[in-house]
Amino acid sequence: MRYTLFGQGEGMCVDRRGIPDAVAHCAYVAVDKTDIVTDASVSALKAGVQVGGALKTAQSVVCDLVVFAHPDKPTDQMRQVYQILWNASPFVRTLAHSGFVVQVPTERPPLAEVREILLAIDEILHAEQRFRVGMAENPFLAEALVAWSRMERVPGARYYRVRQQQLILSPGVARMLEAGGEVDTSWVSQMPIAALGYIPPTQREQLRQLGVHRLQDLADVSDELLFARFGKEAWLWRQALQQVPGGRIQVNYPPLEQRMSWRAPLGEEASIEVVELLMESMAAQLCSELQRVAAGALLVGMRWQTEMAGGSYEYAARTPIYQPFSLLAGLEVGRLQMVGQRIELIDLYVSELRPLESVQAGFVLYEDAFYPLPQVDRASLEDVREVLLHKFPKKLHIGARPTFREQRLNAILGGG
Repeated sequence: MRYTLFGQGEGMCVDRRGIPDAVAHCAYVAVDKTDIVTDASVSALKAGVQVGGALKTAQSVVCDLVVFAHPDKPTDQMRQVYQILWNASPFVRTLAHSGFVVQVPTERPPLAEVREILLAIDEILHAEQRFRVGMAENPFLAEALVAWSRMERVPGARYYRVRQQQLILSPGVARMLEAGGEVDTSWVSQMPIAALGYIPPTQREQLRQLGVHRLQDLADVSDELLFARFGKEAWLWRQALQQVPGGRIQVNYPPLEQRMSWRAPLGEEASIEVVELLMESMAAQLCSELQRVAAGALLVGMRWQTEMAGGSYEYAARTPIYQPFSLLAGLEVGRLQMVGQRIELIDLYVSELRPLESVQAGFVLYEDAFYPLPQVDRASLEDVREVLLHKFPKKLHIGARPTFREQRLNAILGGG
């Protein structure tokens, strides 16, 4: 089974290097271009500042509030947090510069592993930064658990403090630790409607007006009333009651750089002719790692040293590179710049990694955890194509359509 951790940072959208030490111990917020608070420090949140509220409202709550612009990319401290998570588990997804989802495969709740993760994170944060982490049976429940804990104390949940970091165990996980047995997700029925982020805020307010305050209340509303007020999509809201352990997350933020190096033994430099074979082997290994974590690189580069001179070359791609032939094509100019007869060392690296976007082949439900369905493989599409071709011959084509010249050549070769 995979236990899921959902972590939400406080005060993490401000780079520690960009602020004085004195400010690091004061209440501060980060705001976007429309002056909406996107993140707040621990002191600001304790004083009543609301993330998602207007800056003027926050300043009226804390008169000496320090304001920063929301960063365009994760701060250095968040990058360190990501690296800690990647060292603990390969299943990591980052969220909005200050959050993460991690899955830890194990039979029992991984309390010791989670404690080590939080202790490592605590070492790199200052007093105005912390994480609230929820451990639950699947990704949907972990995120909803953290949102629920900000509204009220979750009945049956366990609360821990790892130095300054906060850890919440779901009622199902807590019950499993106490009594053992199978994981029970029935606790989700008591979750407030306000904690369900997949329901739009305006519709959550309309549900409260109907007397629907908890998820179990939603089960008592008829299909006809839901359809009349909110449309057919509302029928899926009740699927949150049917939670199963596990679920999956789409990994979207691997380590920031991958590198492969080759160095000739001292005094045994290889001929320059083997460079292509070396680059092909190294590119294949790099791309295999990229594909494993569903990522591509926007920047690829190489560095070399021959008996005559050394050099380096970088190529910036418009779309993420994740296949060996694309990586080698981008570095072809650098390979041609090599001079000499003997190669001493060569490095290939990829950086500025980005998640590979997949085409969603289904609705938002995935293993009862509200995640995209996996893509349909080509074999399944071929079955559908055969049925459609039988009904509509010559109307459906997969791949590039031949040009007029190619069609004419095929007709000549076919004797037509």
